[in-house]
Order: sequence, then C-alpha cells, then structure tokens
Amino acid sequence: MTGVPFNHAKALGRVRKPQPKFNPIMKPNDKRISVVFAAMAFTLIGLAVSLQAAALSDQEKQFLSAYSKAHDALAADDLDGVKKAAGDLGSDGAELAKSTSLKDARTAFEKLSVKAKQLTAGQSGYYVYHCPMLNKDWVQTSTTIANPYGGKGMMSCGEIRK
Repeated sequence: MTGVPFNHAKALGRVRKPQPKFNPIMKPNDKRISVVFAAMAFTLIGLAVSLQAAALSDQEKQFLSAYSKAHDALAADDLDGVKKAAGDLGSDGAELAKSTSLKDARTAFEKLSVKAKQLTAGQSGYYVYHCPMLNKDWVQTSTTIANPYGGKGMMSCGEIRK
C-alpha cells in the first residue's frame, strides 16, 4: 500500500463533479452573451416596429369603404349597385363605372383589389381572400366568405390568405 486511502466511489465512477455556483455578478466572459442578447432584442423590436402598418388616411378609408360596397354588389350579382359604388371610388372607379356587364365589372374590380391589398397590408380587421377556382384575390372585413368574382353561384368559394 502506498498510504493513500482507497476511494471506492471514485473507483466506481460515482464521484460527482463540483457544479459551478451561481454568481449574480457578471464575469468578463458573460458580457459577450449579454451583447448578443441585446442585439437580438433590438432586432426584434425593429422588426415589430416595421411590421406595424401606417394608419390609413381618410382618403384611403373612403376608398376601402367604396371598395367594400362594390365587393358586396358583385357578390350579389348587382350591376347597378356596382356602378353606384364606383361613383364613390372617384377616379379609381372610372373603369368600374363604365362596365356594361358583371364580367366587365369583375375585371375592373380585380384591378381595384390590387390597390385594396396594398392599403390593407398589416392593417387589422381586413382579410385577403383567394378563390382557387378563378385564381383571384380580394379584400373584405368579414370572415364569412363572399366571393365577388363568382357571385351568387360561387358565393362561398375562397379561403383566407391573410
């Protein structure tokens, strides 16, 4: 024997390594981690701010209101209602006002839908719908599908995109 006591726990691999104690004071190496977390926090805040949509102007709200009326009229196959709503759209509704058929009105409405999608991007209370059968999009405020491109015959054809 060498005079060193035999440690049975160590021989069997049962000795636990000492765990580092919690130190509330930051060590120099921990500063790098803090800098990374701070950078991530600023990035997330910047992303959140950029995702917030700008408030709609009165003119944009008026456009969307008239667009909604045209949408409702097209969904009900009401050409007279479409032409009336076109008057509220101002110069944007000129092509819609000249429509002589529901088909013409729906073609003009598709162009208005592009503008409506741009205006409502990031705005709460507006939903972008897509009709997979006709491959067309539109905007509405209700979660109940009312397809303006299919009218009464395809009223419920569509799905919410955004």
